[in-house]
Amino acid sequence: MKPCILIADDSPLIHRIFGEQLETAGYPVIHAEDGMAAISSVLSHLPDLILLDVHMPKINGYQVCRLLKDNPDIYSIPIVMMTSKFSSSLDIVSDPRNWSFQIGADGYVDKDSVENIAESIKPFFTKGPKNKPQIPPKPMTEMEILTALSHLLDKQLYLDVTKLKELDDRKSAFVANVSHEFKSPLGAIKGYLTNLHLGVYGTVSEPQRQAVEAVSRVVDRLNRLVTDLLDLAQIEAGQLKLKKKPVSLGELIDEMLATYFLEIQKKEMKIVKDFTSDLPNIVGDKDRLMQVLINLFSNCLKYTPNKSTVTFRLKPEQHDLRLEVEDNGPGMSADYLERIFDKFERITTEKREGTGLGLPIARDIVVLHDGKIWAESNAGKGTKFVVVLPMGKGS
Repeated sequence: MKPCILIADDSPLIHRIFGEQLETAGYPVIHAEDGMAAISSVLSHLPDLILLDVHMPKINGYQVCRLLKDNPDIYSIPIVMMTSKFSSSLDIVSDPRNWSFQIGADGYVDKDSVENIAESIKPFFTKGPKNKPQIPPKPMTEMEILTALSHLLDKQLYLDVTKLKELDDRKSAFVANVSHEFKSPLGAIKGYLTNLHLGVYGTVSEPQRQAVEAVSRVVDRLNRLVTDLLDLAQIEAGQLKLKKKPVSLGELIDEMLATYFLEIQKKEMKIVKDFTSDLPNIVGDKDRLMQVLINLFSNCLKYTPNKSTVTFRLKPEQHDLRLEVEDNGPGMSADYLERIFDKFERITTEKREGTGLGLPIARDIVVLHDGKIWAESNAGKGTKFVVVLPMGKGS
């Protein structure tokens, strides 16, 4: 006797056409009109092969296939997934064929191109019938099927998340290692360029000096990128340790502005400090908070025109201290505001120096301090960055 075939499809036309072809070829045929009926039929009749439609009511073919392949009593029954090119727009995946094999299916057919389904399934029986239990497994109610499917999806989700976490950890370690390896050669290159510029190796002509300065700027940019990548890798790996102690944000702002004295003069920028000197301290890592201030102010330098005004505000708010860095530059649209803290995102389409990592790193540092950061802006009306940090006990 020829193997028994289960056709699971919600299309009466497919049942009639494929059923007639299979029965003419001598195959006994069982029919199921939806995913629930397909599982019940498999458990009750133990067919030798399942033709399983992807799109069906109640539960789809992907879910049916995963559930059946997870059952040790029936996992060996071949499953051939079926779909139509006309239903591709309904599919939840971009490549139904590839996804069918990913979930454990043994074969795949396009219902629109197959000429004779009886001929298409022959390869699945050339190696002889697979082992099946002699006694059908225990039937399942719809609730039991849904519960089993829920447990299976939870298990798969856990495995997927674990695998993604492992891959992400490997990526972070790779980025950190590669970035670290770049530091030494970049330092050596910078050192030689400095010596060339100072004339240590001989007199330098004006064109040579300009070339050395241009290369030095490129090296400085690469060094900033490497430093940012190392910081990012540390943060993502949970290895960035904060050295917390009382910090005066007002003094930190003054210290940061002093390092940008020449750039501020060059742009004829007006700096307004809207805070008093008797504000309470916060408890944080001074170096990392300085990094936040630098990343915020460097955006003001890059994206505002000459003679712009940048205002620094500090205001106590219950248990927090609120920092605002506001400029009167071109501002940003709402679309940009949603993306500026994304990695490698630029806040304008203009070509500017930068890694696209400054704001994401600033956000991560603020979050590590149990704080919040966001931006407020309107196109043509300037941008305000707001950082809220807890003051800590005894401040």
